[in-house]
Amino acid sequence: MLWAQIVTSLLLFFLVMGMASTVDIRDILPCTIDGLCCQFVILPLIGYLIVLVFSLPPPVGITLLIVVSSPGGSYSNWWCSVFNADLALSVSMTTVSTLLSVGFLPLNLAIYSYAAYAGEEHASGESVLKSINFASIFISLAVVIAAIGVGIFCSWKFDTPQWHRISYLGGNISGILLIIFSTVLSFVGGDDGNEPTPESALTANDGIQYFAICLPCFLGLVIATTLATLLKLEKPQRLTTAVECCYQNTGIATSAALSLFTGDDLQKAMRVPVVYGLVEAIFIGVYLLIFWKLGWSKAPKDEKCCTVITKSYELHEKGEEDGQEGVAVDGNHEGSWNEEGGADPKQPLLEADHSLP
Repeated sequence: MLWAQIVTSLLLFFLVMGMASTVDIRDILPCTIDGLCCQFVILPLIGYLIVLVFSLPPPVGITLLIVVSSPGGSYSNWWCSVFNADLALSVSMTTVSTLLSVGFLPLNLAIYSYAAYAGEEHASGESVLKSINFASIFISLAVVIAAIGVGIFCSWKFDTPQWHRISYLGGNISGILLIIFSTVLSFVGGDDGNEPTPESALTANDGIQYFAICLPCFLGLVIATTLATLLKLEKPQRLTTAVECCYQNTGIATSAALSLFTGDDLQKAMRVPVVYGLVEAIFIGVYLLIFWKLGWSKAPKDEKCCTVITKSYELHEKGEEDGQEGVAVDGNHEGSWNEEGGADPKQPLLEADHSLP
């Protein structure tokens, strides 16, 4: 299905490029070590343990290992922006994790797929491990890295609100089309004509597999939040660390699955990024909503929800001449973010910049 691989790669490229084009490179911050540890050590280990506990078949298990070993997804920046976590840290973690994934993704996949499926064979007699096409995974990573590079360059070259709006819209359209395309492929048969019937689309075993696919995101959020709290990161940074740990670039797994599997195996494998993508959006949205109300984000915890998701409260350091630590960005309210959460009415506000998502 070469045509499907090409379509998926193009949609993935324009999604990542669109999100990267909304970034102001002057706002990128150094990454936290614990965030990268959660991304490339804790989450892949969680995925491996789930593969073992639930005895997932190779198409599902290997695709899940690719998902949990992948870099952060571009929409993690959008979530951090909407719920006012640390957006600059989110952007830098997404960028750095994508670059590091060139080494860590194949390393984790090789280690955990060997540990989980050593000696197992396909129905054709071919070894499961030998069937893994690492070249296709590197191609998917190259697409993402190229898209980030082009997006950041365009953000620097065309640093205007109009360009940011266009690129953001284009990225969102590409992301929606990628989700629809992946969903359709996950419910149709592959090249061998082994198409699932409506009665077999959801079986008891499938239900267990769906539950297993959901677990890494939930456990990753809990562990990453706990670790960031123990290390005494600022509260918005704790939220960003947890989001970046669990919000994966499922487009890489989608592209890889198309080159690794065929027929019924492809149909099963394609459901992994689709289900994980849906679950991560729900879990992370609820997670950020709860912790905003607990005062962990940069937005006032007693503000109206519709106001919070349409305003930016990004913290900006001011010069020594005014002695202020930072101000929230909101056009209608006065106040600055503080460690306890919410706004400090003593500090003035800057006009909001809505060029970012």
